[in-house]
Amino acid sequence: MAQQHMNDRSGQSATQLQAPVVRAARDLTYDEKKAAEAAFRGEPFNPAWSAAAAVVYEGIVSAMCRMQVASLTDMEAVPVAEECLTR
Repeated sequence: MAQQHMNDRSGQSATQLQAPVVRAARDLTYDEKKAAEAAFRGEPFNPAWSAAAAVVYEGIVSAMCRMQVASLTDMEAVPVAEECLTR
């Protein structure tokens, strides 16, 4: 059985620190395309779609959610009128 070596700084094993696997580009299947369209439109996932379509759907929904959170946290504070502070 292979041993996992621990990285002293992060506590993660060396296998967890490897770069992500890059997959070759390919065309999406019909249900993957439908899942992508549904995710962008905010429509629910169709359980009849494949597991690969579920991965596409969840990936898009997750990315869109992260983008919304990032846009909300990057907003500048709305200035408050000084007269409101004195009352």
